[in-house]
Amino acid sequence: MNILLASKSPTRAKLLKKAGIKFETVSHGVDEEEVKLSMSSQSPKEIAVKLSELKALKPSSSNPDVFVIGSDQVLDLQGKLFNKANNRGEAVEQLRTLSGQEHTLITSTVIAKNNSIVWRYLNESKMKMRALSEEMIQSYLAEASDEILNIVGVYAIEKEGIKLFESIDGDIFSIQGISMLPLTQFLWNNNILFTNDPK
Repeated sequence: MNILLASKSPTRAKLLKKAGIKFETVSHGVDEEEVKLSMSSQSPKEIAVKLSELKALKPSSSNPDVFVIGSDQVLDLQGKLFNKANNRGEAVEQLRTLSGQEHTLITSTVIAKNNSIVWRYLNESKMKMRALSEEMIQSYLAEASDEILNIVGVYAIEKEGIKLFESIDGDIFSIQGISMLPLTQFLWNNNILFTNDPK
């Protein structure tokens, strides 16, 4: 197998599968909260890049000659980093804070090979959430599965989350978790986009 995806995200895996890219998933083994704490004085963008690099590099060290994809997303609201909600109570608070506001969703996608980063791409999408009443927030969360607790900002844009937004200025694939167009260009340039079938 030429490609490993270092992510537990079902959405990222689904995007790769729908594109017909052959890959296997692998655990990245990165303590994201510990990294964020150690980088608390740095910008959300720097944190996203560092996390995506660590996620790709850790599996790469034990999988030589394989492309390992690492990706991370952070939500930046006026310079403040948002973490994933730990429970539905925190989800309510996050939606109250984001209601009526524009935030930036930063997606960093990288590829490592032989324990070195060989490609990186950073996407910043501006997203304006509708002004939501308490009833709207409760209704949205009642419809949504617990999967949203694994998504920064508690919205899955490809599902119910699209209803929360007044406007989106950015790449929809990156918003879903991985920058597919630049990624497939890298695979094309390396002659494996159409030839990475298992031997």
